[in-house]
Amino acid sequence: MKHARNGGPDIAFRLGRRVVSAVADDMSTMQRVGAGVVAALVAVSPFGAWSKVEAQADPIVAGTAIEVGPFDVTVVRAVKTGDLGYLTPAPGNHMLAVVADVTNTGDVPEYSSTLGSAVPAPEDAGVVAPEPLAGLDTDLGADPGADADTEPGAEPSASAAPEDGENVEEPELPSATILNVADATTLRIFNPGVTYQVALIWEQSGKWTGETIPVRMLELAWIDESRATLDNGYWLPAEVAFEGDIPVKDNTGRTGAEEGQQ
Repeated sequence: MKHARNGGPDIAFRLGRRVVSAVADDMSTMQRVGAGVVAALVAVSPFGAWSKVEAQADPIVAGTAIEVGPFDVTVVRAVKTGDLGYLTPAPGNHMLAVVADVTNTGDVPEYSSTLGSAVPAPEDAGVVAPEPLAGLDTDLGADPGADADTEPGAEPSASAAPEDGENVEEPELPSATILNVADATTLRIFNPGVTYQVALIWEQSGKWTGETIPVRMLELAWIDESRATLDNGYWLPAEVAFEGDIPVKDNTGRTGAEEGQQ
């Protein structure tokens, strides 16, 4: 089990005006004027299925560093806001961002997807699941309304509906989009010995009204030699190692004009 280490976060960073207003604490006017314009933000990082808590997980406390595989991670804050660059939520929704200081403590560069695999989307926090692709269960060139097992002209059979009380599988929540808060760009590589302030971002339903979100981090196990695949030497998400409820700052009421003036 990884352990927590005390350490204060470095909250100084530079951002495009919209991202500054979205994820930053109060900053001076001069700091905001010096921020750059938001650039491309998308860095969707896949993560595998993560296990439920089987043992008591260590707490996540904002401002306290914890060790997650090759990273030291300090959660700084969580915010909900409108669009971030071209990360635009559906009408009525907003974006949820967990801001953290992350240091690669190893000797080699690490992919941001490794961090993404260790931080699943918060459950019961209104994170929007991706829409399923329509028509994948229909043969190409076939009449979508026809049943292959029925005679021409016959009525198509009705789709089976789940019985009352039957368990319906919850849709898998998306992985985080990870951006570098310093310049509002996609972060793909963590260089060794360098600390980055990052935002892990999900779309969140506008119906969610909570004040905290449950953040979980998975233990990353180093796989030196894999018996299941041909891949060797990689980090594999394991059980939940840390969890904690992080207060969410509501920045959804800020407008673009207000952001530019601050």
